[in-house]
Amino acid sequence: MRRFQSYKLESYLEHLKSLKITREIKDIHLHHTWKPTKKGYHLASNKEQVIYGMWKYHTETLGWQDIGQHVTVSPDGLVWDGRDVNQVPASIMGYNQKAFAIEMIGNFDKGQEVLEGAQYEAVVKLIQGLFDLFKTDHLVFHRDHASKTCPGSSLDKAMFLDRIHRKVKIMGTAVATHSQMKQYLLSVNPSPKLNSSVDALIVYYLEEGDMEGVRGDIAFAQALKETGFFRYGGIVTPDQNNYAGLGALAGSKPGEGASFPTPRIGVRAHIQHLKGYATKEPPKQPVVDPRYAVLQNAGLLGTAPFVTDLNGKWAVPGKDYGEGILKILDKILSMPLTGNDTVPGNQMFIEEIKQLRERVAALEMEIDRYKLLFHNISHQIQTFQRQ
Repeated sequence: MRRFQSYKLESYLEHLKSLKITREIKDIHLHHTWKPTKKGYHLASNKEQVIYGMWKYHTETLGWQDIGQHVTVSPDGLVWDGRDVNQVPASIMGYNQKAFAIEMIGNFDKGQEVLEGAQYEAVVKLIQGLFDLFKTDHLVFHRDHASKTCPGSSLDKAMFLDRIHRKVKIMGTAVATHSQMKQYLLSVNPSPKLNSSVDALIVYYLEEGDMEGVRGDIAFAQALKETGFFRYGGIVTPDQNNYAGLGALAGSKPGEGASFPTPRIGVRAHIQHLKGYATKEPPKQPVVDPRYAVLQNAGLLGTAPFVTDLNGKWAVPGKDYGEGILKILDKILSMPLTGNDTVPGNQMFIEEIKQLRERVAALEMEIDRYKLLFHNISHQIQTFQRQ
């Protein structure tokens, strides 16, 4: 029986570097299997048999000498070896000579399965590694040279390349799930110093981000970087509800910088400040970010649409600041999907929960407005008393 070896991504790239590669590779071909599906792989008790089944089809039915692809990326993020890298793949007719072929298990046509989580991250990092190793940046979708939808009509090549080249937009819809964000934070710091539950804070980031069109998962990853995973220890202290170091300038003493009356208001200020860098579009809610006017006056609104554009702007000198946020985001996205993230539930029940959450969020925002008003009045009274 033909055997296949599975690797974690980093191990596979190290294995590839150890090989003596005797042919020129310039084109990275990307396919989806269509069949087997992600579901079929998940249900298989012996995962290697899924790869073996493809080999059997390629060799016995199609008459090829070996499995067509050099590697297969499975839904759990593993990389399975395949055809000898020094052998030309059976990938795209007429375009195989300088190709390295990747198969992703799943059917990624619109309305079918979704490329996400560990598999998505493994594919992105694999292509990044192949680009570095083979000194190329030429990604080829099967459909580029064939009347097919492969590697799936749901995949946008331009967005895929932006992700591979680390051009990740701040504006957009969160990709990471609530559970992934929670899992990663608690895996690094089981006891974060917060004035709310971890769950509540994540809800604030996702809801406030969604309201402003900012990716809440990116803002959360930045908060982890800015606060040392909510351990603090710098200028900002936990009681300030300041998760982005707003107003904490060089030379400031501990406790200086902006303070916010509630965790949600602190998150809102963070989201508004991040949005200010990403777009000239104004916040949809009343501005609570005390530094938003600074961005306006400095002409910085809309100057950092991508996370890596924050280098030298949000942080000075800020070398690799954005890359650091993306590394944290990568770790978040590598967390396994759990519960409702992977198991389709009763849609009516889910919709009821969503509506209840929206009502609770509206009430919380109303409470926060009163708290903010009280905070401002108290500040004005203190200022008046000092005069």
